[in-house]
Amino acid sequence: MKIDEFREIDQRARRSKPKLFLLASPDSQASEEALADLQRVIGVQLPVSYRVFLNEFGGGNFGLTTVFSADPNSEWYLSARLDEVRKYLPSHVLPFSDDFAGGLYVFEVVDGQALEPVFYWNEDGGLVPTKFANILEFIARYAYEGA
Repeated sequence: MKIDEFREIDQRARRSKPKLFLLASPDSQASEEALADLQRVIGVQLPVSYRVFLNEFGGGNFGLTTVFSADPNSEWYLSARLDEVRKYLPSHVLPFSDDFAGGLYVFEVVDGQALEPVFYWNEDGGLVPTKFANILEFIARYAYEGA
């Protein structure tokens, strides 16, 4: 999914479900500087779709899901969340969302670059591919429809 298609989905959802985003506000949009700082701190280059999303929509609480954020003051700051899960999460994956049931949605990391496809990880089942080619597809599914 490209960002233009995601914008259309977002606009339709906000028109049809205006109360959805009144539950909690997302974090502020991430500047290019904030994204560069985050990538430097975690030592991983984020996938393009994730950077674009954080730059345009923010992160944190987003509709019915959460997206780890580039805002160091947020409870959803990616670096802080990564520090919390490092003790059990494989080093070759980067989390971007928590399912609140013991699992995480993650990207695989190869040579310091997080790749676009979305995977699901938990301690019982390990790393499992999903149908989502990128984070925009994941958010389009879970932010507006829930689980």
